[in-house]
Amino acid sequence: MTFKSQSLTPAHNKDFISLIDELNVSLGNITGDSGESSFVADDFDLSRDGCIVVYVGNKAVACGVFRFHSGQTCELKRMYSKVPGAGSFLLNELEDLAASKGYVGAVLSTRRVNERAVKFYQRNGFKEIEAYGKYMGLERSICMGKPIVGFHH
Repeated sequence: MTFKSQSLTPAHNKDFISLIDELNVSLGNITGDSGESSFVADDFDLSRDGCIVVYVGNKAVACGVFRFHSGQTCELKRMYSKVPGAGSFLLNELEDLAASKGYVGAVLSTRRVNERAVKFYQRNGFKEIEAYGKYMGLERSICMGKPIVGFHH
């Protein structure tokens, strides 16, 4: 399967919105919470945030976003993939884009009950870190982080 990616602004992109709708349903089924409250697309700042949609042909199959977190660290959000291999491709593309914007590290939070996501991030070099922000004191959440190298191609 050949993947291609497109960097875009998320707020009004129909492919991104459609994938996020699927993500919300999926997370709602797995965790009981869609995660929608953690992301406001209108706050997007192209100078420091990034959004990528991955395609196979003309079909959007994966999406993800990073936002400024602190210093030279970004936070990955709204990661979703519906075909095997697209998630890893997406993560590499996001890391490259983040590196090009000066980031040297990435953090994220997901629910511990979402074992597929936790295992995916572990396979891709993420390690558990101390909880941050609104995730502090939440046993149901796992915060993870890794250095970003960039330029995987």
